[in-house]
Amino acid sequence: MSVERWDDARLDALGTRLEIAANIAESNVRMIQALTNVAVEAREERQQLANTVERIGDRMNAFDIRMDALGAKLEVTANIADSNARVIQALANVAAEAREERQQLFQMMAEKQDEIRGLQTENRRMLDILINQRNQGDNPTN
Repeated sequence: MSVERWDDARLDALGTRLEIAANIAESNVRMIQALTNVAVEAREERQQLANTVERIGDRMNAFDIRMDALGAKLEVTANIADSNARVIQALANVAAEAREERQQLFQMMAEKQDEIRGLQTENRRMLDILINQRNQGDNPTN
């Protein structure tokens, strides 16, 4: 092993290199700290995004439940509408039958009125005949 002598120039150069290495190390520490801060912020943002995604998932589940409930209500409403349509059709059929029956009744009433008028006319003739016969029996001079 040989012994070298350290002169001032060499010591100054070594000091400068050590100072540069210390500055680099200090810069690396700051960079590591900045990267650590960025990593922490990224982790927090990831956690916030995960929370947001979870809330969106919960909202989607709630939305699905609401949609299922609305679908069931829509089905009930459709069944009611179908039932109402059948009732309306039945009522329309009954109304049509009632109209026909009423028309037939009016027709029968008109026929009966004609018969009654005919009977009234016949009764008047018979009454006139009877009155004439009575008058002739009371007054034989005619």
